[in-house]
Amino acid sequence: MKLNFYFSLICLITFIACSTQKKVVTDTKPVETKPQIDATKLGGGASGMAILDEQSYVGVYDLKNFQKGIRVSVIKVTEEELSVRPIVIENWDNEGISSDLESICKVPGTENEFFASESGNWQGKFGRIFHIRINPTTFVGTIINSVKLPIINRNDFDMTGDQYEAITSISYSDTEKIIILGERGGSKINPNGIVRWGVYNVEKKTFEMSPAGKEGIQVQVPGNWTDNTKNRDITDFYVDKAGKIWASASDDLGDAGPFYSVIYQLGTIQKDKNNPIQVVSEITNYKEVNGFKIEALSGPAKGIKSTLSFATEDENYGGVWRPILMD
Repeated sequence: MKLNFYFSLICLITFIACSTQKKVVTDTKPVETKPQIDATKLGGGASGMAILDEQSYVGVYDLKNFQKGIRVSVIKVTEEELSVRPIVIENWDNEGISSDLESICKVPGTENEFFASESGNWQGKFGRIFHIRINPTTFVGTIINSVKLPIINRNDFDMTGDQYEAITSISYSDTEKIIILGERGGSKINPNGIVRWGVYNVEKKTFEMSPAGKEGIQVQVPGNWTDNTKNRDITDFYVDKAGKIWASASDDLGDAGPFYSVIYQLGTIQKDKNNPIQVVSEITNYKEVNGFKIEALSGPAKGIKSTLSFATEDENYGGVWRPILMD
């Protein structure tokens, strides 16, 4: 994904102002130890989103490591207002601040713990999954652990390799969590989306992918794509209470758009380390969403009649949060 070079708190204001005509609240307290706000570019929206409680989500943002700005926030949605509050991360690992966070999900069996994943390696660096604990009272996040994603295809200036844009997780046991990742597709190496998986051990603090998990399952999403070898088949995941796994896909024609996305039912999850997802043989339950570049997918907010919710990364135009009904 071509990223905006600058990102600031104002982009969060843009994100929420576009999404409702009702009261909008934004907390403007400093969010980094050395905040430097550049107001010249109003761009950037959420690149991933996971449920925190009945009316709140944790959002992540796709800044590179050399960019200053917010990495994580709490998005609260009620019938009366939508608010965004930054999360301060107290610590990172020895590779430093996150670089290109693209997805986040709840750690199953926990209240306020999440897995947040970078898109992939860059010249062999980064490509991490962070295990984060978030305090919803103080709006502070603590890194419990970080693990590296196995490098299947290297990213470099002349090569687009691994590009993970979706993550979800299910419990296999108290100590083992199955992590399901979505490779977006749309590149020469990976023209189609790919669902891959591995096992995170909470006690050992390790993440391993089996040969089958690395190979994964290819996904090709129906839609009115400009070029069906370049569209991104997977941009986020959401697992509902019935165990259905929903996903989003998007077209990327550049920072000025136009944008187009599809939300679809990908399959169902199952408690099996060797094959944790049953992908449908044919994608038939889907909805087209014109004008938005959906990169974050999650469940409904309490009090708002909808099946799912999504957030967008509409590049030059900021981003929005929206509820949506699926058939």
